[in-house]
Amino acid sequence: MATSRLMNHCGAREVPREELAGIEPPAPTKTWYPIAHRAVLDSVWSTLEGAGFSISQSRLSVSHGDARFFGTLDLTTPIREGVSLAVGIRNSTDQSFPIGFCCGHRVFVCDNLAFTSEVVVSKKHTRFGQERYLEGLARAVGSLNEYKESAACWIGQLQATDLSDDAANSYLLQAYEQGIIGVRLLPLVIREWRHPTRDEYRPRTAYSLFNCFTSVLGQVRQASFPAESALSTMRLSKLLSPAIDVPNRPVEDEMVTSS
Repeated sequence: MATSRLMNHCGAREVPREELAGIEPPAPTKTWYPIAHRAVLDSVWSTLEGAGFSISQSRLSVSHGDARFFGTLDLTTPIREGVSLAVGIRNSTDQSFPIGFCCGHRVFVCDNLAFTSEVVVSKKHTRFGQERYLEGLARAVGSLNEYKESAACWIGQLQATDLSDDAANSYLLQAYEQGIIGVRLLPLVIREWRHPTRDEYRPRTAYSLFNCFTSVLGQVRQASFPAESALSTMRLSKLLSPAIDVPNRPVEDEMVTSS
């Protein structure tokens, strides 16, 4: 199962790392200090490698006249079979959103400002913004092994939780009643559960149902309502695993999820 997704909307284009390196930021002001996209990417890359993590694949995109940067990095670090760590990065040089980093077993980075995961760092472009971002980044990367263990436990428990049709229907109804999924998207989740389009969704487990929900949210709601989708995913995690310690981390600073 892919652990990171980079979806391009709003005129974004995918670029190689060499082209990203040639994009220069505008001059700073008295209160705003833009950071080059390459500096943000290089800091994440070097911090990960310095901590012993290897990057297997990267996808990088820019939009709005190259002023906004989004990327995903897949790591070789496994969490469980078919699931590995991945990170997302974003940066802007037009004052639209802070420098951002996220990491988890499911990452969604999109140029409509969807940016959600289990471990998140977000820092403003202030005079000391880059230093504070690097500090937060180091702490986040330092916690990845701890996160990996808790995420593996959580995923394993969901995978081991068999669901009858009645139990799945109950969760679907509760998700609707709690506002996690609306009347328009609920039939799509039901169809995905009853007629899976991916082999990973075929086992009748809580983890399969979780993936059915997040697949629909990722394809439909995430692109148009990223902040709402992020909240829905958190609430869904709690609904499907009330007795499990869901491995979420607090956000550092404010996290901007929509324009």
